[in-house]
Amino acid sequence: MLRHEGMNEADSAASHPGRVKAKRPAPGARQAVRAMHVLYHHRTSGNDVEGVHIMGLVRALRQLGCTVDIASPPGCSPESRKAAEAQGGSGVRPRLKRFARRAPPVLFELAELAYNVCALAQMLRLARRRRPDLIYERTTSNSVAPTLLAGWLGVPIVQEVNVTAQVGRFRALVLRRLTPAIEQWVARRAALVVTVSDAFRAMLVRAHWPADGIIVCPNAIRADEFTPDVVTPAARPPHVRPDDLVVGYVGSFLPYHGLDALVDIARQMATARPEVRWLLVGDGVERPRLESLIDRHGLHSRFWLPGKVPHEEVPQYVAAMDVALLPHSAAFNSPMKLFEYMGMARAIAAPRVAAIEEVITDGTNGLLFQPGDTDSCRHVLERLMSNGSLRARLGSNARACVLANHTWSANARRLLRAVEGLEGRAGKAMNA
Repeated sequence: MLRHEGMNEADSAASHPGRVKAKRPAPGARQAVRAMHVLYHHRTSGNDVEGVHIMGLVRALRQLGCTVDIASPPGCSPESRKAAEAQGGSGVRPRLKRFARRAPPVLFELAELAYNVCALAQMLRLARRRRPDLIYERTTSNSVAPTLLAGWLGVPIVQEVNVTAQVGRFRALVLRRLTPAIEQWVARRAALVVTVSDAFRAMLVRAHWPADGIIVCPNAIRADEFTPDVVTPAARPPHVRPDDLVVGYVGSFLPYHGLDALVDIARQMATARPEVRWLLVGDGVERPRLESLIDRHGLHSRFWLPGKVPHEEVPQYVAAMDVALLPHSAAFNSPMKLFEYMGMARAIAAPRVAAIEEVITDGTNGLLFQPGDTDSCRHVLERLMSNGSLRARLGSNARACVLANHTWSANARRLLRAVEGLEGRAGKAMNA
């Protein structure tokens, strides 16, 4: 569903019973929100897309007048590269990431439980320095420290849920009873749950998360970073001619992203569409196999793989695309790249899955193809390649949609309005 209106929580609750209601602002007016002290806890490496998401929301809250303290694992502060290095990011973070990749599942889950001691100590230090009005947790398995602290302080806690023991988990679960039990204990004590799509919300409810108090905030962008009128496109390599059409992708090179299908599509289009070039920005375990496929089919001159780039350079590479492609997405995901494509006013080709259809309306602000169907994807790309006016219209509509609904500032306002709307929830109401 394309949300051209600036949907607030009252509108959302009307179509999704059980969501937290907030007062409806006057027509055409931007509702004022209360600034508060927020203690934000996460247990991620703090880089890549996770870091972008964390800092996107944190910066937006600060711009609305909130103060935000971030509790992170050692060396994993997403505040800035310098901050991470000052906390030992050059050594601690890689060691933690190696442990996460190589540790046996049972050892990893025991480490998750043990980390609660470190997290609680860090959060207590921050809370003594500046008592929070609200605790916000990017939910992770076996994490209880933020919920314990919220109870001790008598402040509400918001759980941002991107993965659960039952939904979206990539690692095998060993503590099959304890971890889900902790998850349910945390869920029952959350004043508010934030997730990224209606599809994920439905999955949470089916997994016995309380339906009351779940709001949906898809991923977003900073509008000042993704502005096509002021971004200079990345320089094209010598074999890309000025009149070539570029199909692009930004993200990780992982098996479930379906990038190998793009090589097959490029091979099929090589004769009929000699002007088409492929820009794949990123890195990952699939890159060697992808490069091997490209070489095997003699398509080296048609592909441009610049590797992983700093996030601040992503707009330049998206600006170099005529069509921005999302080859695959899970039904409940809210891919960051989708909103970055929209912000740069690119014509988007994406799979027809539930969470994507919450943002993209086929033929209005993008074109959708059948997921996992190479022919369907190729037909959509050929349609876009053949029609410049269609690309321009879709790109313009995509940018209008993202600016109206999917900025970090809009997400921060939704969050604060929902927190202010927590009326009569025993033990969870915000202190005056």
